[in-house]
Amino acid sequence: MLAAAAAAAAAASSASAAEAPAMTACPATYQVLQQSRVGKVSFPARAYDLATTEGFSCDEAASQFTEFQRAWTAKLPGGWKPASKPTGFVSPTGARFSVKRSAAVLTSPPGFGCPYLSVAHSGRVGGVLIATGRYRVQRSSTALSCGAAGREFFALLYGTSDPDGTWRTDAVSDATTRFTRGSLSFTARRVFAATEGAGTFPSRGEYRCGPFFTVGNDDPIGSRFTVKKGRYSITTFGSTDCPKAVQILPTLLGKRSGVLPAPWRLRRETGSFVRSASGSSGFRLAPYPGG
Repeated sequence: MLAAAAAAAAAASSASAAEAPAMTACPATYQVLQQSRVGKVSFPARAYDLATTEGFSCDEAASQFTEFQRAWTAKLPGGWKPASKPTGFVSPTGARFSVKRSAAVLTSPPGFGCPYLSVAHSGRVGGVLIATGRYRVQRSSTALSCGAAGREFFALLYGTSDPDGTWRTDAVSDATTRFTRGSLSFTARRVFAATEGAGTFPSRGEYRCGPFFTVGNDDPIGSRFTVKKGRYSITTFGSTDCPKAVQILPTLLGKRSGVLPAPWRLRRETGSFVRSASGSSGFRLAPYPGG
């Protein structure tokens, strides 16, 4: 009787351990800047804490979480599955990470704010120290896109452009630096020292157009992909801007042959339309969070 009780207790303990694997908290928060969805789970815009099991890094978890939010269907890529206790995701090999709401505040400035930039190696721009960490970029106007601001920031930091020195750099405070060239300007404010496990959605250089694009009918593209009737958000990346995406999208829908007008290509796994084999420029669709 005692042996049976002991065996039952051991089984219960084993089951409990299986349900709640040891997790290590990541040092930086993951920032969801605009409401997103993974499968059937909605993630409101806010800061989130990630935690991982042994052998699976925080950076890998942040990267996977970003890919999950880009997925076109409810099926997660790579055989990953939703998990509970704690809420998160588990891979076919047993790697796991959790996602929970953070007590940290999502610092989303008004106006022309951009996704965070992560600086892995410190440097100097015009004598101003840019320390490692995560930076929030704020533009003075839409004349400078988030992608362009990010490219200029890293080019100035690592000395890969601006040979004529037309960008002026000013230290606004210990944490904030302003970059100005003619009528264009942006600030970069260091908001987190940690970069390990950091992430944002949408990612750096991506921009969600507003408010939504309406598809009036189910539009198949080939035999394996259909944009169903409804409202969709459009997120651009690379050199593609919102006006271009909105203009070209109607010409891409309903191509039953699956052949799109050059140079456009479809990436089914993320619902993305890209302009080259590298996929560095284009836009992607997602069901509009507002319904």
